[in-house]
Amino acid sequence: MASHNDNDVTEILQRLKSGSALTKCKPNGKEYLRQFFLHDRESFISYGGSRKIFGKPQIYNIKDIDEIRIGFAAETFDRLMKRGIVKSVDQNRAFSIIYDDHRKGEHLLASNTATRDLWVTGLEYLKNQNAQKSQYHFVREKNWILDFFHSADKDQSNKLTKDECRALLEDSLNVKMPDAVFERMFNQVDKSRQGALNQVDFVNFFNLLTHRKDLFGIMKTFIKNGSEKTMENISMNRNELYSFLEQAENENIKNIDNPTELQRLIDTYELNNEFREKGLLSLDGFRNMLLSRSFDIIESVYSRQVYQDMTRPLCDYYISTSHNTYLFYSQVSGNSDPEAYNHVLLMGCRAVEFDCYDGDDGKPIVKHAFTLVKSCSFESIIRCIEPNLFKVSPYPVIFNIENHCSSKQQKEMARILKTILGDKLITKRFSKKDPSILPSPEDLKYKVLIRVNIFLFKDTESESDELFVYLLNVPFREYDYARKNYTALNSSSLNEGDFLKSAQKDPTGFVQQTTWRILRTYPDGLRQDSSNQNPVHAWNFGVQMAALNYQTLDDMMPLNCGKFLDNGSCGYILKPDYLIDAEDTEFNPWNPEMNFDDPQILTITIISGQFLLRSDSKSKDITDAYVKISTHGLPCDEQTHQTKVIDNNGFDPIWNEKFQFHIKFPQMCLIYFAVLDYDTLSSDDRMAYFCAPIKMIQTGYRHIHLRANNNDATYSTLFVHIDVEKYKNVGLHDNVIRLRF
Repeated sequence: MASHNDNDVTEILQRLKSGSALTKCKPNGKEYLRQFFLHDRESFISYGGSRKIFGKPQIYNIKDIDEIRIGFAAETFDRLMKRGIVKSVDQNRAFSIIYDDHRKGEHLLASNTATRDLWVTGLEYLKNQNAQKSQYHFVREKNWILDFFHSADKDQSNKLTKDECRALLEDSLNVKMPDAVFERMFNQVDKSRQGALNQVDFVNFFNLLTHRKDLFGIMKTFIKNGSEKTMENISMNRNELYSFLEQAENENIKNIDNPTELQRLIDTYELNNEFREKGLLSLDGFRNMLLSRSFDIIESVYSRQVYQDMTRPLCDYYISTSHNTYLFYSQVSGNSDPEAYNHVLLMGCRAVEFDCYDGDDGKPIVKHAFTLVKSCSFESIIRCIEPNLFKVSPYPVIFNIENHCSSKQQKEMARILKTILGDKLITKRFSKKDPSILPSPEDLKYKVLIRVNIFLFKDTESESDELFVYLLNVPFREYDYARKNYTALNSSSLNEGDFLKSAQKDPTGFVQQTTWRILRTYPDGLRQDSSNQNPVHAWNFGVQMAALNYQTLDDMMPLNCGKFLDNGSCGYILKPDYLIDAEDTEFNPWNPEMNFDDPQILTITIISGQFLLRSDSKSKDITDAYVKISTHGLPCDEQTHQTKVIDNNGFDPIWNEKFQFHIKFPQMCLIYFAVLDYDTLSSDDRMAYFCAPIKMIQTGYRHIHLRANNNDATYSTLFVHIDVEKYKNVGLHDNVIRLRF
């Protein structure tokens, strides 16, 4: 779509608010004409016109949209065209809204191309805007605050009574406030003294509510006569702000040391004109500054751009890998779904799996054999995912093909791949590269590699139909056999049980195989609930491809997401030198006496939480929140701590608890923050999380921007203080040196 300036976008959004008649196309072939609207607050779209008894307008939240696609780029349209229900000419007015982690979609026909493009442009803009927003933006935006107001205004009186306001606190903001505190705050903003808040009053109420008690305590220690100040009148002058920044250990703003730069900070974050003109930072301005990217817990250089050497052989990298990619649900029921591939690709996955079998119509299908999972056309998957292969990363995508097809349908598979992927598909080796060494991610940018078992295409008629080039899948064998009989082009897969047996039997030999060829592990076949192996175990032994069920919201997926947050989230992470050179170092993950890394003491103070999610959006129970902090790496570095439980408060719980972790191999270690809801009757539910490599963690006062269980961004945060020290020997605290990132 063409780019647009701000004036164009404003006009487009205004036209969407006026509404358009769009035709909904259902998979069964039925069509429904509906009037679609963008809501005034631009947070959701809805449609009316249904003749159903008790029918209500349907609502789609912008934040839930995964993709907007033009034309017939969704499987539903593909099927409808094959059945003749839509015509090829209709592509010019067709688009699809994919939402709910790619599990659902609305497939729409506009009256003309211009109207279609209007909706696509507007929704793309809103989706991108929403993706860039965090709590920092939301607490400053009136529209977002008023979303709470309107959701609580049940009688649509445009006012909130005390009962409605209290219900809002408990139902939407996840906090049970003491009566005396509530009454004081309500009466403070109820200017009319009629026991109800209008929109202006409610914005003032919300601003009072979001005053940060934890930050108020910190501010008081940096300003003159801080103990005499209130939340409303406390402020920091430029000198006091400089004193805070100097002690905050923040490398991102360490050079801000003159009045002009300090005033620029105040101008950026202070919204109150009176404070700003006097060169003062209020409590809200202080909050805004600490919520900005400069005070994020992770180093932006690591997470927002590729910084590692991408010219080494593929075997030197960890590769984000999916298992049974075609599944959205369990291993035994449901459908094989092309959208499941798009879901993982847009999460940064670089290796996907196909279990291929003969189809009844002469065309190959993808299915989970010996289960009730319904099959899907191999061609429809390739056609559906082709536009998304390199949308989030330019580095190669690996197709792990478990081939069970006849010779004839293998040829059809090859034809499909070549026709749809074209020059993206690697069909021959690089002539100027050493054939005994795998190419690099940089060599393979924007390319698709086929990783396949040995009998694929073995009976084809010509050399041009033989698609195996670099990754031939062979049975796993012990080190001596592999060194004599396998080359860098021979890759092997092991289930988690076989992997652990081999890793225990010959740990150094196993690691050394990963220095020159690619190994893949995958969950045991008995995991019919789609639960996952712990990928950290495989990474410890240099396994490049630890395959996981991406559809499963267990504790293993956060570890995977945290691991691949590094290096610009490109899906490839360079292994530490002591693993890459394991044939020289003889690295053994079971041996804690090795000294190949720079050990650290990590001290974390969990100060507070803000806007914590409920684990179940439909639940009315107020959260009893606590935080579990764990480290995951080599066995010697596995540690867990947790805070106390704060009852009835998911809005602004305060813990102020300090924990210490001794990490011997920080290059291999992840830190995992899980925010949980304590329950006396059942297991505690995870509400949100954050995970990242320890080497990305920044020191000083930091906000952790939490992820939802499905890895979506949220406006929930933890506020922490981080201190990192380095030492030469575990347990010897008399040789401590401050480490700056």
